[in-house]
Amino acid sequence: MKANIAKRVNKGCAACGMTMPVVVYKDKKYRGGHYFGKHPVYSKKELKKMWESGTHKSKVGDMEFDVLNYDGKPSKYVEYWECPRCYWGKRYPRNNAKNVSHS
Repeated sequence: MKANIAKRVNKGCAACGMTMPVVVYKDKKYRGGHYFGKHPVYSKKELKKMWESGTHKSKVGDMEFDVLNYDGKPSKYVEYWECPRCYWGKRYPRNNAKNVSHS
């Protein structure tokens, strides 16, 4: 089983800041945290340009949304990881609230 491990990395939880060890296997599966993808980060200048561009109405089915006229270009992308405590605590807050501790 040890031969299938590609690398071991430390990732930070986006919710509580805890550092968690993540094991990545050669088949690109992982163990040790919950990964939600890469999220864009915009500069203040780009955000200002997006808000100043205004909005327009867009309809999807019966719902109507306000959509920005300008889609900004992200300056970078960050990975969103959560530790198992935060992931399961959010999903079942009433059942696991007593068992979750971040000390």
